[in-house]
Amino acid sequence: MTRRDQGDSTTPPTPYRWLGDFACGSWLHRRRVGAGQSAGLEFAGLAHQSAVHRLGVGGAVKRSAILGCCHGLSHDGPSAREYMEGNLGDTNAKPRNWLRLAVLLLLMFSSAPLFAQTNQTVRIADKVWGFDGRVVNGQFMPLSIELDNLSDEPIEAVATLRSVAGMIRETGGTATQSVFLGPHSRRWVQFYPYIGGMNSSWRFELRTEDETFRFDPIDQPRSVLEPNSLQMKQDDQTLPAVILDRPDAVIKIPTTVKHMPEEVFPPYATATHGLYAMFMDHVPDWETPRQEAMLSWLKSGGRLHLLQDPNSQTLRFSGVLAALNEPFAEFRVGTGRVTRHAIQRAQLTQDIVTTAITPPSPSKADLDEVTQYQQQYGNGYGLGMSYTDDDDLFAKLRQLTQPKHLWPLIFLLSLCYVGLIFPGCWILSRQRNLHFLTTYGCIAGLAAVFSLMFLFIGRRGYDETTSLHSVAIAHAEDDTHSSLLQLTTLFVTGGNTYSVTDRDHQTLLASGASEESVDASATSGNVASFISRIPPYSSQAILLRRRIETENWNLALTGLSQQGEELQDLTIAFGEKFPTDPTMECMVIHGRNLYRTKIDRSRREISIGSLRQLLNSYCVPSYDHMNGLPIFQDIQAKEEEQDPVETCFKEMLPDLVRRSLVDDSVREVAKFRLPDDRVRLLIYTSMPDNQQLNVDADVRRVGKILYIRDLLLNPDSQGVQQPERENNAEKE
Repeated sequence: MTRRDQGDSTTPPTPYRWLGDFACGSWLHRRRVGAGQSAGLEFAGLAHQSAVHRLGVGGAVKRSAILGCCHGLSHDGPSAREYMEGNLGDTNAKPRNWLRLAVLLLLMFSSAPLFAQTNQTVRIADKVWGFDGRVVNGQFMPLSIELDNLSDEPIEAVATLRSVAGMIRETGGTATQSVFLGPHSRRWVQFYPYIGGMNSSWRFELRTEDETFRFDPIDQPRSVLEPNSLQMKQDDQTLPAVILDRPDAVIKIPTTVKHMPEEVFPPYATATHGLYAMFMDHVPDWETPRQEAMLSWLKSGGRLHLLQDPNSQTLRFSGVLAALNEPFAEFRVGTGRVTRHAIQRAQLTQDIVTTAITPPSPSKADLDEVTQYQQQYGNGYGLGMSYTDDDDLFAKLRQLTQPKHLWPLIFLLSLCYVGLIFPGCWILSRQRNLHFLTTYGCIAGLAAVFSLMFLFIGRRGYDETTSLHSVAIAHAEDDTHSSLLQLTTLFVTGGNTYSVTDRDHQTLLASGASEESVDASATSGNVASFISRIPPYSSQAILLRRRIETENWNLALTGLSQQGEELQDLTIAFGEKFPTDPTMECMVIHGRNLYRTKIDRSRREISIGSLRQLLNSYCVPSYDHMNGLPIFQDIQAKEEEQDPVETCFKEMLPDLVRRSLVDDSVREVAKFRLPDDRVRLLIYTSMPDNQQLNVDADVRRVGKILYIRDLLLNPDSQGVQQPERENNAEKE
């Protein structure tokens, strides 16, 4: 009786074992060999030692697959020589045998990364995606990884994170940061990957001078705005909300909201845009950067819910967070909202949490308006359109560096070259008085001459310089600070390694080519850098978010009148430092409508014009319309622009307005409505020099920036009044 018949206690019949049996072939188990069995045993022993060495203790599951292969080769299979020379040489068996051998090699060489963490001195103790375990498309999301050093020695390493597509191909750039782990200690390491539209996994590594610690791939969780058919309807979606826990918290109370350790709250305001609401029942023990980050998130439109502490006392803050000590039950901080609840965390019911984290639903009137517009102009107006895709914006930025070739001359030379080759050289070959090598010499000479001519006439580099083109969206936090989302392309004429740097702006960096492998490394923080090797006459796309200082425009709402939901008159006063760019464009959003404005610089006033347009119809590219074009795009199409660069930047404005709505936590442009207690001012102007990035090369910088500032209709009131209009379609 063979060992296969008796059974093998060390290799249980797992699916991997069956896969190993398949790799060797069931027909091998039925064959008997004499002296060749020793060769099979030798091959099996080597394969088994290699598998054990690579897999370690924790690789028993996959080891069983390789043992299945070795088992068949050693006890019931042919000799190694017979297997290679006989069976692999069989015409009918060759494809099948090579497939089995490939599966065996794949199991042996791919098992080590999957179980790489088993025998290492550093392990991942915990990881937290985003704030509540989900991510938001179009945002930089924190990924918090708790590392545990199991050794007696300190570890100084460089932590790296990179996106992986299909478990094989690495895409985008590599995020890096320095890490120090003391002996037998734990530490949180936080990265801020940019979340595009595709789900992917992430490869995390620790690299020291002596070795590299590899860990299991980190899967990217479900997006916040992605419907989950198993748990909720498509319209029944909740936004990210958490309750802060103390570092020593053991019991997670309550169970109605997600929990977040206070030590993993990001120290950068630029990493908080994926959070919608937060509950707090104690004063967190934060250093100043985290306090400032939380206050910036609140000023930018966050929703903070303050509960009573364990002693049923009202929370009292100091220092940076002293602005939260207002005595009102509900009050504003910037454009954000603070709500006090006279309950403790154990009394936080599901109804309170649901009200806080569920976005307002469109009213019946809004849905009827969407349906009417759809019937009039067709389906191509943006309902369901993904506005977190930045590929269109990057494609338009790359168009700014397209060379101006002399195509008529190039085509003429091409025709001449073809004519001289045939019938020119063919006629020459028919001449009997010429040696046959003359024809070959003429062909070679024509190729050389025309190659030099094409190189001279069609060479790249004329009318081209190393340049940095950027578009940005600056969402105001207060009068002098804004959160800037910037898309940049660095075009170079000489291949080299280039470095883009930024300091003291809490900068988060990522590669704009999220689906391509890029030789680049990005370091985020107050000392940020993006280092990339760029081939000649090509560009590198860079995407970043940073917190910038802006001029105080002294904006004030001086006049407002409306009839129903339509504005009849609106006047906004501005100060001396208001932009003076002659190509500047200014618009106002109120509710679901967008208005063009007129600027009177002598009186320093902005007033709305007579043209009104639905926001969703303006934010859709012209190719996305099936039965009609928007009013404003028709007007812009008739304007003749002399400067092609300015024309390209103007065409990007609707895309930038649509892209800016990501910060408002809406999934579809057609369903967006600005809260009734404010108007939104949009200023599209040239990017100031002090907002440009630093590059270690002589570059030409050109860019536009879209400033977004919300003006409250009643800014002096401390208590927040609920809007009279009901947003719930069912109550309507």
